[in-house]
Amino acid sequence: MQFPTSALALITLLVSFPLAMYAQNVPNDYMIKQNSDPKRLLEVYSANGKVAYRFTKTAHVPSQGQSTITVADGSSQKVFSMVTGLDDCSYKTNLAQVEGPTPKDQLPKRQYKFDERKLWQNSVWRFNVYSDSAGARVYYKFKKNRTNKGGQIFRVAANQPSQLVGLLRSQTRKDKWLDPVKGTDTFTLSSVDGAPVTELATLLYLVFTQC
Repeated sequence: MQFPTSALALITLLVSFPLAMYAQNVPNDYMIKQNSDPKRLLEVYSANGKVAYRFTKTAHVPSQGQSTITVADGSSQKVFSMVTGLDDCSYKTNLAQVEGPTPKDQLPKRQYKFDERKLWQNSVWRFNVYSDSAGARVYYKFKKNRTNKGGQIFRVAANQPSQLVGLLRSQTRKDKWLDPVKGTDTFTLSSVDGAPVTELATLLYLVFTQC
């Protein structure tokens, strides 16, 4: 019996993630320490302990519910920034990259949107990025768990099955660069090879700092 490629990727991801829960230095893991202050500069670490990204959020004055989130790499070089058109705590959030060259489709290079669902439904983040190499926009969906901040990240496209590309989850990690004895609580992104790490790390930050 043969499975579609997307189904095989899903099966592989679901099987491998539990086995890697306590593995050390998994290459595709990126994490935020749970004791990080979301109101200050926030660092995302790669599995080897190096800072992969730095995030800062600056409120507009007067605010009117708007702020700017700046994404920098591990050497503090700016990658991009996004402006919140609506930042209504946990209910609705809209962010868009307004700087840089305008893509061919005349939309912002990157967009993120959160809609809180009813109690019996999973809340969803939707985000997209224009891929210059592909010459097309790529869409993603994060289906948030009902009882915690974690969930599954899918690549989505019209008339095609969704592809699982990552997970967000809380962990107690015992990597050597953390606390190998007591462990360190983290909020972790685990992604498949080829996934857009910068965009997924940005989602990790947005979900972690969400009220």
